[in-house]
Amino acid sequence: MAQQQQAGSISSFKVDVHTHPIPDFYREALFAAGYPGDNVSALYVDGFLTPYPFSIDSYLAARREHGYNFSILSITAPGVSFLKGNALAAPLARRINDYFAENIRAHPRELGAFGILPLPDIQASLAEIAYCLDTLKLEGIGMYTNYAGVYLGDPDLDPIFAELNRRKATVFVHPTAPAVSPPLYNMSLPVIEYPFDTTRAIGNFLFRNARTKFPDVNIIWSHAGGAMGSLGDRLAVQTTLPIHGGRNLNESLAALKSFYYDTAVQMSDAQFAGIKEFVGADQILTGSDYPYLPGSLVPAVQNAFNSYEGFDDADREKIGWGNAFKLFPGLREKFPDMQ
Repeated sequence: MAQQQQAGSISSFKVDVHTHPIPDFYREALFAAGYPGDNVSALYVDGFLTPYPFSIDSYLAARREHGYNFSILSITAPGVSFLKGNALAAPLARRINDYFAENIRAHPRELGAFGILPLPDIQASLAEIAYCLDTLKLEGIGMYTNYAGVYLGDPDLDPIFAELNRRKATVFVHPTAPAVSPPLYNMSLPVIEYPFDTTRAIGNFLFRNARTKFPDVNIIWSHAGGAMGSLGDRLAVQTTLPIHGGRNLNESLAALKSFYYDTAVQMSDAQFAGIKEFVGADQILTGSDYPYLPGSLVPAVQNAFNSYEGFDDADREKIGWGNAFKLFPGLREKFPDMQ
């Protein structure tokens, strides 16, 4: 049994892989690009009000209050893809990654990060992968489900995935808006389009046979993979049809079950049951989506997870921190007494 940790015991230790800082300079870049708001407190991205204000100190205080011991930061949609790889994209990505590193140095036992890339600029993104992983030693790379309609798995992104595969790197995939979405009354795109865009990206990765090309990339899909708990088997079955490649069903299922899925904004037994039955507890990680999921709702999500009877104590420990420790060697170095 591991010794008692400063922030809790081994049974209560939590690693959050899905959590988003909102630095002021990033808000300013979104305003400058024409995102709607008042240029001060109100900023809307895909119809959703961005939390404000944000500071690392208040963020960390909230994280401790919510019982998370270690948080891996990433920038939510749209990342820097709204710059479309122009001359401003690479400098903004670099500034974000340096911001991550600065805060990690200040709080090494509480924070990690997934670096951001200036896609669709392939060469600048390859350089940023090296900077993030070799120089800054970040936990992995953050990507988005699509870049101007180019979904993960598309051959246009093969140079990126080839490099990540060579490095056996970890990729955290956050949803973003599809290129076209139906207008729904009073509903921001994150409500439905984000989780379904995750499902689209997983489907594209599968149907493009990208998992076979890049078997050594560890991929984390947000929000339990969108609709994967109910549609995963359907996707795999479709690949067996001659028109869709005539693939082996078990191989397609194995590809989908080789990914990791986080628990961000999963709030019911049905959601937990779907992803647990599809992929198993060994491939699930804790995600909060804080502060986009308001702190007032975090306890409700945590209670839903803790009350789901389909997870036993061993499952909860794996999902809470054990799977993350297998995936991120740096965590084992920071917390050597966690066994």
